[in-house]
Amino acid sequence: MGGALHPETLEGDDRELIARVRRTLGELLGITRAPLLSRVERHPEGIPQYGVGHLDLVARIESRMLQWPSLQLAGNGLTGIGIPDCVRRAEQCADRLLARISHRGA
Repeated sequence: MGGALHPETLEGDDRELIARVRRTLGELLGITRAPLLSRVERHPEGIPQYGVGHLDLVARIESRMLQWPSLQLAGNGLTGIGIPDCVRRAEQCADRLLARISHRGA
């Protein structure tokens, strides 16, 4: 709940947040029964946000790395912080390395 665009969502006491989540789950999924366990943990800065110009910086770094085609960079600090973003980036790096190896062997 909340995130960088709605940090105020984390305001209020735990009971209020649990009630809000229960209402939302009821509206979205039809869940009406009380949970067996409820726990609130707040991580207001849990997901990093890229600053303005981040993708331009990554593009400049990648441009400079072209002189070392066997060097690849992956991780959540580049083109996406989520697990799917990291997996996609790692696969792209692996594909480029495999293509280089295949090209050198031909």
